[in-house]
Amino acid sequence: MTGRGLFRCNHFASVRGVRMAGRRRDDEPMYVRIAESIRCDIDSGRFRVGECLPGSRSMAVSLGVSRTVVLMAYDQLESEGYLDSRSGSGTYVSARPVSVFAGGAPAAECVAVPGEPRLSRLARRAVLPALADAGPPVLSGEVIDLAQPRVKSDPRSLKAWKQNLMALLRRRDVPDFPELQGALALRKAVAGYLGIERAIEVDPDDILIVSGAQQARDLIARVLLDEGEGEGVGVEEPCHWSVRHTFEAMGARVVPCRVDAHGLDIEGHASALDGVRLVNVAPSFQFPTGVVMPEQRRRTLLQWAYAHDACLVEDDFDCEHRFGVRTSPSLWSLDRHGRVIHVSSFARSLFPALQLGYMLLPRSLRERFLAVKWLADRGSISMQQHVLAACITSGQYLRDLRRTAHRLAPRHRALHDALQARLGDTMRVTGSVAGGSLFVHLPRLPRSATGALMAGALERGVRIRSAERFHRMPPDHVTLVLSYAGISEANLRRAGARLAEACLAMAER
Repeated sequence: MTGRGLFRCNHFASVRGVRMAGRRRDDEPMYVRIAESIRCDIDSGRFRVGECLPGSRSMAVSLGVSRTVVLMAYDQLESEGYLDSRSGSGTYVSARPVSVFAGGAPAAECVAVPGEPRLSRLARRAVLPALADAGPPVLSGEVIDLAQPRVKSDPRSLKAWKQNLMALLRRRDVPDFPELQGALALRKAVAGYLGIERAIEVDPDDILIVSGAQQARDLIARVLLDEGEGEGVGVEEPCHWSVRHTFEAMGARVVPCRVDAHGLDIEGHASALDGVRLVNVAPSFQFPTGVVMPEQRRRTLLQWAYAHDACLVEDDFDCEHRFGVRTSPSLWSLDRHGRVIHVSSFARSLFPALQLGYMLLPRSLRERFLAVKWLADRGSISMQQHVLAACITSGQYLRDLRRTAHRLAPRHRALHDALQARLGDTMRVTGSVAGGSLFVHLPRLPRSATGALMAGALERGVRIRSAERFHRMPPDHVTLVLSYAGISEANLRRAGARLAEACLAMAER
């Protein structure tokens, strides 16, 4: 038998073996398994440098696969340097350096296995969000989930989105590369919306489009704080854990500022905030408490920032879903000296899958933010921005917001009333004017009872979330954040009654 015939037989036998074994590895595509077989034979020296592989057609017939699969395997190995395709001649085994063969490096070059790569201080401080515990099994029936802030997209919103997307794709000038600052069409649409709906006068050049509120926080930390220097940052107490962690990961000294029934009172925290560079507040809808900061407190906060050479981050999360209540003027509108950075997101407003948000930047900081954002990405997804701009300019976005607020109000009442009917003055709810969640205090249940209450509620078919995670210094009693936006009124009434029953059972112990 000739060398090439022997090669072909050995090769077919080898690949057939991988193909048979591959039936137990259905997670890998066939071309990957074929490539792996050829690669192993080359690495082991079974197939010599310069040998010509069988043609793709004969290989495909022998293996019982399509020629396309064989060509994909050959292409993969050629890209890795194992094979060399010569036009009109065939595919040959390439010359490979000694170090890539199965034998590995010569003994003289052997070194001890190195440890893990050294990490930066930022990487050591950063942590992933903790996953929710599954909890004990539910005794019967379906679970009504008040723990996750799920928002169901409005069918009309999705229909309008698809129509605008198709219209964009039919255009001859479909946008290609994204703009670093954001599509001008979207920035103009946002400026028009803010002027009409929020009474915020802003120039499109002062708007930066980002991939959601979290990217905005990260940019703020990188632009305004020196990494690892322990600079002071004021944050509300409680607040969403991601706000606090973003600044902690940069090595900042986080100063918690308790929120009362009217939000953050800067006068009560002035001494603790002495020397801080930044204060993060949510004056229009504070999460998780839901309280709204009155105008006088906003003005006092601005005066403090001017006097102490500090910047303010105005987190505008979820404030658009109000139940017939107008908020005070935004910090951005009241600012006269370029000390406010306004942050908002479209995700909860339109539908959760849309990871876009925006920042309103003082002109003195605009170039610095663009320079730092350029290091992270070259701009958010262009096509989504243009579709969103069309939704805003057509009025669809504003109609969606109003429909959402119209749905949330009765759902809020359904859950609140069901709890109130059974718990009465043993329960206290704060900030019931906007958003899609209830912040519930249960003063008669000690904080140590939180886990037992969550288990008792789940046994009754209701999953709940503790508010402990949002506190740096949790109160001594049970606090809950109950998300209701994606749940029907009927289910909310049932969930409220079951949760109340679990609370009363805990109180009797």
